Amino acid sequence: MLNNRLFPKRIFLDTNILQYLQDFGEFIFDHHQENENYLVSPRGNKILTGTALYNEIDALRFILLGIDRSSIHFAVSENTFEEVQKKQDTNYRRWFFEMWDYWRNILREHGDKIPSKSANSQLEKFDQDQSLLGRLSKSDSKIIRDAIFLDCHAVLTVDKFRDLHKEIKTKYKLMILCPTDFLKLIGPFQALWY
Repeated sequence: MLNNRLFPKRIFLDTNILQYLQDFGEFIFDHHQENENYLVSPRGNKILTGTALYNEIDALRFILLGIDRSSIHFAVSENTFEEVQKKQDTNYRRWFFEMWDYWRNILREHGDKIPSKSANSQLEKFDQDQSLLGRLSKSDSKIIRDAIFLDCHAVLTVDKFRDLHKEIKTKYKLMILCPTDFLKLIGPFQALWY
């Protein structure tokens, strides 16, 4: 069995990751790219090959390749939905509900009790932690709290709160990773589900 501290198996998806999955689903899931030099967002923006954003989206594609044969699970929460709602995008909401149904089914299949005893003690510590005040936005703080509550091993995001990765990992045993970081971490194990 793989060590959850080295290999996160329950991953909380930040809203920006959900947005990329929605916006670039043809590329991520179907490996379709109109032009090999760039991707085009639904708003018409070009994301050039080799840029940081392109690399993160491309890493999502590799992470999800054969993921259904792995033991990795993705989580979302009601606070995720609040963030999605702010966009007032019907397709984005629909995508969230697909992920929500997936996540609820994972919990039913595994009979997980949320939150676990371990998560409860981590939540108490997080709720009393004054050291993160001002360094996390209110929405980012909710995301971290939800990930702890749901017993996640990591949060997948491209937000700047990734800078707090070491501190949050040390205090709460929760990794804060962007897709390229996550891909490097799981790279040695991906052959198990390809």
